[in-house]
Amino acid sequence: MKVTRELPEWKAIDAAAQALTRGGIVAFPTDTTYGLAASIYCGPAIERLRRIKGRALREPFVVLAADTDWVAELASGMIARHARLMEAFWPGPLTIVFKASGAVPQYLRCREGTIALRVPDDTLTQAILRASGIPLAAPSANPRGKAPAASAREVIGYFSEEIDLVLDGGTSENVVPSTIVAVGGRGVRVLRQGRLSIGRAHP
Repeated sequence: MKVTRELPEWKAIDAAAQALTRGGIVAFPTDTTYGLAASIYCGPAIERLRRIKGRALREPFVVLAADTDWVAELASGMIARHARLMEAFWPGPLTIVFKASGAVPQYLRCREGTIALRVPDDTLTQAILRASGIPLAAPSANPRGKAPAASAREVIGYFSEEIDLVLDGGTSENVVPSTIVAVGGRGVRVLRQGRLSIGRAHP
């Protein structure tokens, strides 16, 4: 495992993008917690990420997208309430569950055929997404049952040689994950309460 603390930021971003496009797993700070990331289009990387995180098959990962155009490629069945949520809270710490489009690999979909998507509000995360050109499965950087990592040192302590690259962004003040919501005809259902507080029927 490599740690990028000695590299200029642009070199660290390039190293992360190269590792992700080669099917590696990278850890870096986001606008919520330190996260792990893998390409959604690399089955072995997703399988490895599940093993590291202790996730069963079909347990969902939050997927990071650079913007709503990327989201439109991965989601189907979008309704007006989805659009209002996206306009109100993206980029930011809100994850929205959509029906997965045909572009989403089967191994990434949860049991209901859905995908959880988020557009992050973080310069480094956005730079990595743009440099790699790949939506990223990006769970928090912690094993099941442990607190999310707040620093590169904690990431290394959790995962040691199990991941390929860690971008050291110092200590994160954000250790609360994103809020996850599902949208239905009666409003918005909160599946996981995170940093963002959102009304049940909003917007």
